[in-house]
Amino acid sequence: MKKLLLIVCAFCFSSLAFAQFHLIPNENDRLDQWFEVSYGRSVNKGIERNQNFFSAAWNFDYNPFNLLLGFQYTDEVTDLVIDGDWWLAQFDGHYGRMRLGFELGYHAQWYNNISCEHDINLVPAQLHYRTWRGFWVGLRTGVFRKMSNVYLLQKMINNWNSLLILSLGKKFDFGLEISLNLGTHSRYRYPVFGTAIFTPAIAWYFPSGFRLGAEAEITMKDWIAVTYYMESVVVRFTGRILF
Repeated sequence: MKKLLLIVCAFCFSSLAFAQFHLIPNENDRLDQWFEVSYGRSVNKGIERNQNFFSAAWNFDYNPFNLLLGFQYTDEVTDLVIDGDWWLAQFDGHYGRMRLGFELGYHAQWYNNISCEHDINLVPAQLHYRTWRGFWVGLRTGVFRKMSNVYLLQKMINNWNSLLILSLGKKFDFGLEISLNLGTHSRYRYPVFGTAIFTPAIAWYFPSGFRLGAEAEITMKDWIAVTYYMESVVVRFTGRILF
């Protein structure tokens, strides 16, 4: 994992040799939005085994700001997500464009009458590099504060956790998109230290502005130990409208 991160960073920063730097916003500002709905099903063991996942998300992108509002409902768990990005600087190079910024987010989870969680994540270092040929790589690193309330214990548990997400992808001119996310959490799941989430995905963009996709969210427990194991797999299908 460390070698992969070093390769990604070296690739991104090598493009700065012929880059043009400027703070954003710039003259090409516009409001881009998309609305997404999805259905998923857990197909493995774990706390949420044999569960149905329904979610909806609305994303607003107005350079240099991005806002994501998300909601997910399963047979036992309800999640709410609010994420905001602020891209502070942009580098236009010979091979592509790199943006630097930070993220502030909030996640709430209610698990029937058992517990509730509140997560506040701070990403002071966020990097996104996209080539003119449609390949992209992203890196986000920071921390998040987890506040858990188990109703039976009548006690609030607070702890800090590290946050790291690496994303890779490629969008082809004819409409196909493939991607892979590797990280400590996903959009609606914020597990504690030692968990890794892998999310391979594929999607197709239609000329009308509609995007149809599928992904598999694979959660591995005790990732830093020799005894790591697969905790759950959620297969999800998504439909997205871009406007």
